[in-house]
Amino acid sequence: MTALTVILGVLLLVTAVYLVIVLQQINGVRRQLERQLGQDSPRIVTLSLVVPQLEALTAQVNATVRQAQTASTRTREEERRIRSFIADISHDLRTPLTTVRGYLQLLGRTDLDDEQRAQLAVALRQAEELGALVDRLYEYAYLLDEEPALDIEPLDIGVLVGELLLGMATEIEGAGLDVAFDPPVRLVVASDREKVTRIVQNLARNAVHHGRGLLTVEALRTDGGLELRVANGVAPGVELDAARLFDRFYTADSSRTGRTSGLGLSIVQTLTEQLGGRTSARQDPDEGTVQISVRIPSRPGP
Repeated sequence: MTALTVILGVLLLVTAVYLVIVLQQINGVRRQLERQLGQDSPRIVTLSLVVPQLEALTAQVNATVRQAQTASTRTREEERRIRSFIADISHDLRTPLTTVRGYLQLLGRTDLDDEQRAQLAVALRQAEELGALVDRLYEYAYLLDEEPALDIEPLDIGVLVGELLLGMATEIEGAGLDVAFDPPVRLVVASDREKVTRIVQNLARNAVHHGRGLLTVEALRTDGGLELRVANGVAPGVELDAARLFDRFYTADSSRTGRTSGLGLSIVQTLTEQLGGRTSARQDPDEGTVQISVRIPSRPGP
């Protein structure tokens, strides 16, 4: 009886040790997988000791990791090809479009009757809209393919936004918008001038293309930087999907006042994220307005 007890005790001890080893192996595999979360080039999972069942499971995990890595590499390569194609075709279209606009402008200086001049105005407007679409596609492809190198400097946001709105006065007035902007006094943040400029310009262009009534622009100081709020009216009965306004190529046809790419706010979001900020949007059906908010942190210099 004593011998049997000893044997059972030894078997239980061996079983317990085996279970401890198996648990250690499982925890080791789990830790390796956790470390690889979010990595572009995950490594294969290894075992410190050979446990046949776990070895088979690990082999299957590694096969899955390799397949996922291959698929991820192919996806990135395809995205690069698409970006390159967009950039190339946009660049190639710029020269003939510039030539077309130039000849149309020259034609406008000739002796035309009223009907011909009206037809020429339509052609010019269509050429300008097509040129704006090409420029926007080129800019978007450039932004996606660009390493976000930042040139940080102090920016007086009130002055910067005021100058940009003044520079777009013709476009804003042509869209029938009234502007309300009360420049803040010495709201200075450290950020990238070119990217902040593009953000403001794209927000204003979005209002020009889709807004109506009053265009309200606010620049507010926050604990970590600034918040830009741009609000404008929309057509009666128009309901926008605020959650999708920053999606690339998103359009709401009933809200459009002209031909657009659906890229303006997506570019705003891309630039804002490169600056370490975030964007949001909301629509107020009662007031008939949509508001875009951009929060940009003040960044340390180089």
